[in-house]
Amino acid sequence: MKFSDASSTRALRMFECFANEGKPLSLSEISAFMNTPISTCHALVAVLREGGYLYTNRKSKRFYPTKRLLRVAESIAVNDPIVSYFEPYLRQLSKATQETVILGTRQDDSVVYLEVVEGPQVIRYSAEPGDIKPLHSSAIGKLVLGEMPNEERARILAQLSLDKVTDSTVVERTALDEQVRDAHAAGVYQTCGENVSDVMAIAIPVIVYDDLFGVAVAGPRERMKAEYEAIQGALMQVRLALKMDFD
Repeated sequence: MKFSDASSTRALRMFECFANEGKPLSLSEISAFMNTPISTCHALVAVLREGGYLYTNRKSKRFYPTKRLLRVAESIAVNDPIVSYFEPYLRQLSKATQETVILGTRQDDSVVYLEVVEGPQVIRYSAEPGDIKPLHSSAIGKLVLGEMPNEERARILAQLSLDKVTDSTVVERTALDEQVRDAHAAGVYQTCGENVSDVMAIAIPVIVYDDLFGVAVAGPRERMKAEYEAIQGALMQVRLALKMDFD
């Protein structure tokens, strides 16, 4: 089963369509959802069926993914050395704080979430692995900026598009630079309503195999504020445990 770069992107988008709709789809529906010509979708569906990733309902002529993609994804996830290493600590942290815990790292001029352990609270911050967040408005993004050498940070800040994600987002470069410098000195980074208006997040940096990762706790702003010291303490304990284990 061979794909061009464009076809690979369309294949991923097609699976996202099935995930969003949660039901079998006809070829015309796939074409409409993807805003892609039927002829292109037909060729892509044929390749995915041949590879065992899609099957067709004979009566309705609709398509749906088989579990082959799930098996491939599970195999990939189980063998991710970074996530596997962090996972027990992330779960421990979520249990201690009762909030959502996130593992993220830099991806170009953004942050990508590698793992998310959602807290048990009914009202909580929700996210998914693979989510992409801005450097300037997310806690792990600020961590990435703050842990850079000064010269690199100045260069990155000069080229970043500092979009106003919420009313609280810091979009003035000098103010953002000062904020992340102060956070670097304290060893803790945070956002308060800057990426999601009613969410606060607190993050710490961790170095593994010479790569920088951020571990963050995120939840409703008022609850996070009330438990700030306890959450910060739990983060520091996990950071220490990670360092001792890795050393």
